[in-house]
Amino acid sequence: MHHVRRVFSLDLRSIALFRIMLALLLLADLALRSLDLSVFYTDAGVLPRYQWLKVTHQWHWSIHAASGELWWQALLFLIAAAFALALLFGYRSKLAAVASFILLASLLNRNGLLLQGGDNLLVVMSFWAMFLPLGARYSIDSALQTVHRHNPNAVPANAFREQPYFSIATIAIVFQVLYLYTFTAFLKTGDAWVSRFDAAFYAVNLQHFATPIGHWIGQFPLLLKPATFYVLAVEFIAPLLVLSPFYWPRLRIIGLLLLASLHAAFLLMLHIGLFPLIDFMALSLLIPGSAWVWLRSTDRQRARRQRQSAIVIYYDEDCGFCLKTCLILRSFLLPQDCRILKAQNHPEIHAIMERENSWVVTDAEGKAHIHWHAMVLLFRQRWPFKVLAWIMSLPPLLYLGNRLYRWVADNRGLMGTLTERVLPFRALSLRPTLIGSLLAVLFFYVVTAFNLYGMPGMRGQMPQHVNHLARVFRINQRWDMFAPYPLTTSSYLLIPGQLRNGEQVDLYPLTSSLPDWQPPERFYPLYDGYRWRKYLGRVDGHRNNAVREAFGSYLCKSWNNQPRSRDTQLATLEIHVVKLRTNTQGQQKEETRRRIWRHWCYPEFADS
Repeated sequence: MHHVRRVFSLDLRSIALFRIMLALLLLADLALRSLDLSVFYTDAGVLPRYQWLKVTHQWHWSIHAASGELWWQALLFLIAAAFALALLFGYRSKLAAVASFILLASLLNRNGLLLQGGDNLLVVMSFWAMFLPLGARYSIDSALQTVHRHNPNAVPANAFREQPYFSIATIAIVFQVLYLYTFTAFLKTGDAWVSRFDAAFYAVNLQHFATPIGHWIGQFPLLLKPATFYVLAVEFIAPLLVLSPFYWPRLRIIGLLLLASLHAAFLLMLHIGLFPLIDFMALSLLIPGSAWVWLRSTDRQRARRQRQSAIVIYYDEDCGFCLKTCLILRSFLLPQDCRILKAQNHPEIHAIMERENSWVVTDAEGKAHIHWHAMVLLFRQRWPFKVLAWIMSLPPLLYLGNRLYRWVADNRGLMGTLTERVLPFRALSLRPTLIGSLLAVLFFYVVTAFNLYGMPGMRGQMPQHVNHLARVFRINQRWDMFAPYPLTTSSYLLIPGQLRNGEQVDLYPLTSSLPDWQPPERFYPLYDGYRWRKYLGRVDGHRNNAVREAFGSYLCKSWNNQPRSRDTQLATLEIHVVKLRTNTQGQQKEETRRRIWRHWCYPEFADS
């Protein structure tokens, strides 16, 4: 049992890092999606709701589909961003995690044509995040524990040691993170992976995927054969190292570094959006507590912590808002053993506070800092905030900061009333609940069964209850990236259109149907980002013609809704896909062109 608890426990600091990374990725994902908000998520875009009903799975629900108007999508995006910010700072972490998961699942369900493996991993990890004590460290929730109301300097007994958290959910989460690698390895059954070892060569020769680095390294096919073997070997071996109870935690750290090396390579060589960063986020959960203890024990860190721990924050004991502010700042910027004291108990400090109408912060040398200067001092203590501290210390912002501080100091009563409602002291429990444990068992069974039934050669159909639960809770998953074999063709679209007057136009301005037009060596610039690349790939490959019909209708509306004369209205369009097949003999790629759709914008141009 000791080995089980050690392997499947998650350190509270790793959980906090995971929470912060998850929140940042949610915000980044919303920002990227907002660039095409109308196109991808409204009835004016490429998948209006009546077409969405034809292509989405019946068990995939979506709040975003409640309206096809732009304002509704913008409102939901803003609400999702607000909850992601709450998650980032650990404010009502459980509520923020639940709301973030619901809104992310709803968003992904609204347009599944955009999705890739990273989206599936993001929503799955958002789901499991609801089972973790996300606010236990480095958060507003941990700063405003009930115990700190009367004893702000209460420090957890294990504050400077390993801080393991173990539950049924942590067992499920560890396996969930590793399923990504184990099942994708088992699914890679093609000759390119298991005999010829040229899968990596094919991957970096995908002209619509490859980065400049990937394009360059594609010139060395002999080097890419061992790279193929390395990818497959790491996906099989690293999960075993992560789960090993022996030579702990060395094998765990080696396994995590091996997996991280894969994502670093993918990030450098392939345009796959946020996927590698989402993988880093998932792996951060598995960082053992001993790694944090080691980082803290290095000579440099020990000296820095001693200087930081010598900082003392003095506050007005009659100001509840002041105490909460000090607790929150310490949680993010200072060691937990940094003292927060009542100024009234220290006559010299109290005299400064009364004279300057300010809190007082003393540094390691005992020098007193007040007003906004004290805030700058605290922000300088942690490297993620050093740049912000430098900006805060610029003369214009320093002036504004001091003005802001004086306003807050003059309105402490109002701020106290407000924070009493918005930032109350709350109990922080680290004990798993019975209901949470039972749900973790259920969903662990669901994700395991869903992955197993997706394996090639698996006998029998997936049980309906597994399929329905997985899809309703958006934890359906199939980790078949570049499996069973990688793509061997690079592609781009040509979309010529014809106006009423017979003139030919290109409706996809990044390419051209003119005979003398030559595509660039890398096709990724022919797409407006990886979402468009994924979507247009689905326009080509989706089995349901509703996808192509909806895209054709969107192109018609985009052209004809502009102020134009009748003769220059778009009448018809065609969607062609150009594919170049990669070979390992160094020969020129074979090109094929195929028309995948013809669309008419007005009934009189319909095919007879």
